Amino acid sequence: MNITVVSSSTRKVRRSHRVALAVVKQIKVLGHQASIVDLIELDLPSFVERFGKVDDATGKLAHAADTMRISDGMIFLTPEYNGAMSSGLKNFIDVFAKASFEGKPIGVATVSVGASGGIRAAYQLQQTILSILAYPIPRMLTVGNVEKVIDESGQVTSQKFQTKLDEFLDSYLAFVSKF
Repeated sequence: MNITVVSSSTRKVRRSHRVALAVVKQIKVLGHQASIVDLIELDLPSFVERFGKVDDATGKLAHAADTMRISDGMIFLTPEYNGAMSSGLKNFIDVFAKASFEGKPIGVATVSVGASGGIRAAYQLQQTILSILAYPIPRMLTVGNVEKVIDESGQVTSQKFQTKLDEFLDSYLAFVSKF
């Protein structure tokens, strides 16, 4: 299978991207293909129009659209900001619209520096996934205290978290295989 992880923090100092790196590494260990659409690299314009109607001089948006098109599934990864998904992820969803996501199985992963792991953002994101005519997996990956469980390179440093990541990916990949 081919999975795309959308890493949605656009902050200069970001911790959630560690999770994207760890998820991609583990998907590859399990024998699948995985790539990251990194919103900091994509440098999306603020939403004014959908993909196809905005200037894409660098071709980055077209490349991201192609990556999503060939994906068997996606994982939306977001830090929790003020109890919600990142504005970067919301902008990404709005720019690419339903056609890029419709019918895709989408996993939810959220991150916080506190213990809750971004659960409020996760619930919000599941509702948004339904609105774009995609299929959210009920099991979510919530990562609390991220600095204590994954280092900057995406190396998992906690056996307890490794077990949680393995369980999430086993469920998610089984879910994707049904499509």
